[in-house]
Amino acid sequence: MESVFLDDEEFEEKIEIRRYFNAVVRKWWLVLIVTIAVTVPWVLYTLSKPLEYEAQAVVQFNSFEGNDPTLTESRETVLTSRSFAEKVVAQMGLSVDIESDEQNQLSRRSLFSQVYTTQNPIPGKYFFEFNENYSYKLSMMLDEDREKIVSEGLISEISQKALNVNGFSIQMAQDFSKTPKDLTFTVHPFRDAVKNFRSKTGTNWNRSGNLMTITLTDEDPDLAAKMTNRLAEIFVEESVSLKTSDIKRRSELLEEQVNLAKSKLDEADRALKEFKENNAIDLNAEQETQVNQLVVEEQQKRNLETYRNTLKSLLSKLDDELLSGNGNSITASDNRKYIFSQLAEHAHFDNNSTMLLYRQKLRDETESWRAIVASSSERNPRAISIDLDIRQTQIQIEDLASQEISLLAGEIRRLSRKAQRLRYNIGRLPAQQQRLGELTRDQQVLEKQYLDLLTQYRDAQISKAVESEEIVILDEAIRPESHKGLRKPKQAFIGGVFGLGFGFFFVILLEFFDKSVKTVNDVKRFLKLPVMGTIPLLDFSDVFDFQDSEKLKQIDQQLVTHDYSPTPIGEAYRSLRTNLLFSKEHGKIQSLVTTSTEPGDGKSFTTANLAITFAQLKTNTLLIDGDLRRGVLHNTFGLPKEPGFSNYLTRMVPLQSVLYETHIPNLTLITCGSLIPNPSELLGSQQMRKFLDEVRRKYELIIFDSPPLNAATDAVVIGTQVDAAVMVIRAGKTNREFANQKLELFANVPAKVLGVILNGTTSDMAHPGYSYYHY
Repeated sequence: MESVFLDDEEFEEKIEIRRYFNAVVRKWWLVLIVTIAVTVPWVLYTLSKPLEYEAQAVVQFNSFEGNDPTLTESRETVLTSRSFAEKVVAQMGLSVDIESDEQNQLSRRSLFSQVYTTQNPIPGKYFFEFNENYSYKLSMMLDEDREKIVSEGLISEISQKALNVNGFSIQMAQDFSKTPKDLTFTVHPFRDAVKNFRSKTGTNWNRSGNLMTITLTDEDPDLAAKMTNRLAEIFVEESVSLKTSDIKRRSELLEEQVNLAKSKLDEADRALKEFKENNAIDLNAEQETQVNQLVVEEQQKRNLETYRNTLKSLLSKLDDELLSGNGNSITASDNRKYIFSQLAEHAHFDNNSTMLLYRQKLRDETESWRAIVASSSERNPRAISIDLDIRQTQIQIEDLASQEISLLAGEIRRLSRKAQRLRYNIGRLPAQQQRLGELTRDQQVLEKQYLDLLTQYRDAQISKAVESEEIVILDEAIRPESHKGLRKPKQAFIGGVFGLGFGFFFVILLEFFDKSVKTVNDVKRFLKLPVMGTIPLLDFSDVFDFQDSEKLKQIDQQLVTHDYSPTPIGEAYRSLRTNLLFSKEHGKIQSLVTTSTEPGDGKSFTTANLAITFAQLKTNTLLIDGDLRRGVLHNTFGLPKEPGFSNYLTRMVPLQSVLYETHIPNLTLITCGSLIPNPSELLGSQQMRKFLDEVRRKYELIIFDSPPLNAATDAVVIGTQVDAAVMVIRAGKTNREFANQKLELFANVPAKVLGVILNGTTSDMAHPGYSYYHY
């Protein structure tokens, strides 16, 4: 059987590729449908989608220190925050949208000189009606039939002073000539407007971190430029305002603390002075040294406690970010970077060589990551790799900070014990000297605190004087001349290419999940059986209107010709006959049974034509319709159904009464006969064995047509009594897993499965020899 199908396993991969290629060729119509189904909506969406324009403005930070990423991250967090976006949307009235038609292209810039809203405007559709006497009426549409007048008056009034109503303010332009007779605008929900605005904005930083580019997209190029400039202005104003107010609050707080420390210090000075005046004693050098040392130890302890509490607070914030469930969000990621920057830049680590190394490493990695993201995106493989390095550095910083907290705790305990010993020694002094020591210590502590606070207060006053000059707008946004992205024809073309690719992918995916047997190699790979023959697919369109008997007779005439016409189908049956006659593995076969997995595989039709080809060799052939439930061979040959095989098995008629000579020489047919309730028992009965003994002496070849295996096991019963069994499989229909399941029925009985007849093959599935007849 080596000539019937390919044997070389080295070609399996090539066969798989050819299988998918043939599937695409065979289902070209499906590829076309999927391509159209994907491309047409995409093209319609592309054509209907308005063009978007992108404007840019550059903000410069004059006092920005490029080696400190904390400021960059905090500023970017402010610019992209929801609260900041709410202020911009409210100040620019971005929740107000003017409706225009194709004839009247209306814009906010030409109609209104000013539009702004509160953060809770009443959403809905509004309608302006302008009259010839220069009056107006503003109504809110409650539904299609009802409206509510919310304001009315003269146009001149709302052109000089803004109209405030329902949470939004509108001021008309001074030029009334461009004002239409009526105007419809929509106030969108404020949160939706904020969400839309945030999706349109973006920021990019230069490598040194002192220049920030603000980008914003909109359908109106003029509005895009205006919004970008206003966004930059608000950012500068808010930054200066926040810093100024923060410095002011800090200065006020420090001033209050300085005054409080000064009053405590004055009180301590008075108490110490009065005690010395009332008591003529003084501390000796050793006692004064102990007091001074106690002051120093307690100050060091307080400083270390401050450092420890700060580090613990920062680490606690990191844990809160993880526990909040937003660890993968953009905002949470920015917050974590900000916290790690504060940890690395903390003054306590200025003399820690390990942390200094991590600090510089984090700065370099952050700058590299920003440079790559600015030129490409966060999905850039190099950016992803650097981000992983940043995460590793952050873990090292966190571990070092945790270790430092433990070291600080030990140092604090040591200082506490030392201060306790000093207080004990001072406590052993006489009462007056002990009191003098306490007053001296308190005075020195309060004096140091006062001087520290005074220094911080003066630094804050200096910062307040110079901080307002930190941020400036270097380049204002101008009206973009061209739209963002590709031109619409190119976008439509890309959609078509994608649709075609998706069509190919869809067909290949269907083929991948298709478990049906299609080719000779599928039979070899999945069923592990040889293919005895392949029968090409027959076109039934020209015999569609025939009844069963007429149709089958017509089909007979088309497939098997008495003059041996070299048609592909006729040659397919003759090739099948040859393979059965000269099977090297099984030798000569006198009796066989044909079956299939399920109805519709073409089993009876194939069996009938196979019998005809054997009869044409002048072989005395007996064809038996063994399907005692739904036999059809009597229709095929136009012979009576009864009496038939079932009638013989039930001993109702003799053998000679069920033998029908067909119109094919050397071919005798036994029809199925009457319907009986127990076909399987009769097929395994003594009468069946007697029948086989008798017909073997008279006929050279005996062929049984049996029911499908999914309907009954009659084929297995007959297979145990004949020389071989052959299974008919419908190409492109028979499920290989189901076929294997049914073939297992033959594994447990003494039946020999000769091979498979692959029926209904197309030109790409059939044996390549059939192409000989197509010139």
